[in-house]
Amino acid sequence: MVATHPSPGAGTECGLNSPDDCGVPRDTTLELRFDRYLLPVTAVRQSITVYSGNEELSLFAQPEYDLVERVLVFKLPTLEPGARYTVELLVPKTEVDLGFRAFDQAPLEEADIPLSFDFRTQKLEPPPPDPNAPPPYIPPYNTTCKLLDALYYGDDPKKYAGCATVGCHSGTTARMGLRFDTATGLVQTALGRVAHQTESGAKTGVPLEHPPRLGVNMPIIDRGRPENSYLMYKLLRNPRNFSGEPGVGCTTIHKVPLPAGVCPEPSAAESARLHDYFVRGLPMPYNESSADLRGIQAWIRDTTIAAECATE
Repeated sequence: MVATHPSPGAGTECGLNSPDDCGVPRDTTLELRFDRYLLPVTAVRQSITVYSGNEELSLFAQPEYDLVERVLVFKLPTLEPGARYTVELLVPKTEVDLGFRAFDQAPLEEADIPLSFDFRTQKLEPPPPDPNAPPPYIPPYNTTCKLLDALYYGDDPKKYAGCATVGCHSGTTARMGLRFDTATGLVQTALGRVAHQTESGAKTGVPLEHPPRLGVNMPIIDRGRPENSYLMYKLLRNPRNFSGEPGVGCTTIHKVPLPAGVCPEPSAAESARLHDYFVRGLPMPYNESSADLRGIQAWIRDTTIAAECATE
């Protein structure tokens, strides 16, 4: 872990006579930034405790894992005013223990950021939500048509990923049988379909939601679960998807900061570990274009977007 929000010790300098706005806002989220990709089944509320005073009264923390930035966001209930809270990240000691692990089963290790820390909240009542406040990120693909357009071929590599160029993922001769040229092709060849490069389970063609090893019979796209979608991991291994246009760059959509000199792009060592563990073949897209990682992740996560396109 390389950063947290709130930061360790935030607001703990506040005392009885401190201003009411001293400390962490009571409507804060808890955000954890990692330098490694998490094993998805450990990116859950059972891997963390958040409490004030009594450890047995841990708060309910609802997680959402941003695979692109390796950030785990926990939504918390409104916190008590002027209270000191403790955050504890669990580290598994045995194979069956709860706690955070990297995708290759490596347990979480303490580094510069402590795995147990405190923060204190403000005394102020949190303001009501502002319905006019812009969200930190607006997904660009609110229809499947827009997603396919971005994945399809075009002359501008800054706009198109080129996944469906001739000879790649289009038509009846699409590579690996995977089609990104139409919504029908997307549904029939990608959604809930096992990626050929991951078929190492007992049954071929049967996706596993919780395999004994990450990457066994993994779906190409698992709607609602980008962290269990092989397409995402293929894209994550391409540096152009971070440095190109559109690209993630050294930006973040979260409150937890990027440490100095650190960007969301995985290290060369982490990318190599993904390849050695389960992400076979070449990084995608295999051309000079780049894909919008955040936009694709958002489309996969949002199951309310119908997987259809009226323009076919």
